Amino acid sequence: MQPLLTLVAVIVEEGQVQPLAEEFRNLARRHLGHLPNDFELHGNEIWGGSNQWSTKSPGELIAVYEDAIAALGTFNVDVSHATIHKQRLHDRYNGWADGNAYLLALQFLLEKLDSYYPQSNKILIADEQKEHQLRAVKMVADMQEWRGGQVPGAKLKTVIDSMHFVSSHASPGVQLADLVAFALQRKWNQRDAHPESVSVLDRITSAINERTLTWRAAWPAV
Repeated sequence: MQPLLTLVAVIVEEGQVQPLAEEFRNLARRHLGHLPNDFELHGNEIWGGSNQWSTKSPGELIAVYEDAIAALGTFNVDVSHATIHKQRLHDRYNGWADGNAYLLALQFLLEKLDSYYPQSNKILIADEQKEHQLRAVKMVADMQEWRGGQVPGAKLKTVIDSMHFVSSHASPGVQLADLVAFALQRKWNQRDAHPESVSVLDRITSAINERTLTWRAAWPAV
């Protein structure tokens, strides 16, 4: 079991959404030689060389991942993230809040986005989460109306619509968030011991950190 649950948001300006999508299509053409049907980027597939990446060498896979992460700078995309330490959450609440880890991370993430970007209205696009979808939509509505999160928090002022869940295939922003989340989790959980893998993760997460303007340290704190 992963000790940390991390939710990542990438903040993509409206005018950059379609250029980002086209960049990811071009990435497929550069590295695969063609654009597969239903093409999308997943961090675990690129890192592990699975599915459409199965014929690529480790060096080629690294180039793909770093090429994709470079989109953060190319398209002026900011990153925000919030993390729940699942064992500490379990210990603090004797297990009764274990099923709320996703919603807690979502609440903290939305509060950060709302407070750090007060000048711009936002629409939330998220990867499909069938287990949490209805509860998340209700929580966002409660936070917009009366500060109703999983724990006492702030009322949302700049999130102007419901939370929309889509297939990651349909959203380049969701794909980019997945790439960021996978890399951060892999580094924080120290999943790699080989010096080259560690060095690659250091480069990738350094590029992510350069675009990360707000985050929530793992909660609950020690």
